[in-house]
Amino acid sequence: MIFVGDIALPFKDAITVENLPSSIKRHSWYGNLEGALVDDHLSKNYNHSVFNSISAIEKLCEDFPFFGFSLANNHIFDTGSIEQTTEFLKKRKISFGGIGENIEQANRPIVKYENGKQIVIINFGWEVIQCKVATVNQNGVNPLNKNHVIETVSKLILEYPNAVVIPFMHWSYELESEPQPFERELAKKLIDIGAGGVIGCHPHRIGGFELHNGKPIVYSLGNWMFKQNYYHNGLVSFPAFCNEELAFEWCFDKNEFRFHFFSFDKTKSILSYSHTEENSSKTMSKLTPFVQLSNNQYKTWYSKNHFHKNKGLPIYYFEDAEIVTLLKNKMNKFRDFLIKLIIKFKRK
Repeated sequence: MIFVGDIALPFKDAITVENLPSSIKRHSWYGNLEGALVDDHLSKNYNHSVFNSISAIEKLCEDFPFFGFSLANNHIFDTGSIEQTTEFLKKRKISFGGIGENIEQANRPIVKYENGKQIVIINFGWEVIQCKVATVNQNGVNPLNKNHVIETVSKLILEYPNAVVIPFMHWSYELESEPQPFERELAKKLIDIGAGGVIGCHPHRIGGFELHNGKPIVYSLGNWMFKQNYYHNGLVSFPAFCNEELAFEWCFDKNEFRFHFFSFDKTKSILSYSHTEENSSKTMSKLTPFVQLSNNQYKTWYSKNHFHKNKGLPIYYFEDAEIVTLLKNKMNKFRDFLIKLIIKFKRK
């Protein structure tokens, strides 16, 4: 099975893929659909949104064997209703998860068989990065709340005792290269209670990779097919370090991993296959200099080395009390409010 990160295609042929080996393409694919589907002729109405055009995703699913998408992200409600998105996927018998009319629906897993192995994927989105979270009476994404995540995964492990249960997380700060201490400990905790591995996305760059008790943790898949210099009047563009992209292959029957690397030319919108590395990936090792650190050692290391260390963003810890987490969330919401004001001023 192949896992890829953020997909945002505003029109058909927005991005061209070159040199893709057929051996990669024949696998089942799963990715994060970063934005709802809209009709092509209405796309201009969503100039200040991140979205996917129907024709672009139709072509994507013709070119790649996507069996499912995560919709638990911070842009899925940019265009308003997601009904068109879910109806499109249902008609094409493509699975989706992490979203619903209420939290019960949003918390439903995707179940698939891969080479005789049952795979259960459960999707979560972090409120701090502006994911609209579902409640008992409100639509939204499955909340990445510590207690909710642990409880959900624990129930799935009991319900599917012979399956590989995979939490798929939309988490971390944008452009962050290292996992928050909270995220690293949560991923390990989920594996300790029986999850088969943990996969993350959202930062738009490739994150590190660890094995915990022999189970994989991919902290960030990075972008996959994300059109740049287009959304929000062309303002959405990522630094050069985001141009390296990853397709993570997980062979469940052998518990082996392959890291397929691609390079993205954002001026030409061409995604080109580069090379593949096996289980002991040198590239992923370089991205994970903290792999030998204990949880306590990592807290200190992270505060000194993470990408946003000088921007005043609060750091989240696994042991944070609920009131502490709420205060940190409020700090982030106020920061987001100020950023939106600045963007609005720039548009004028």
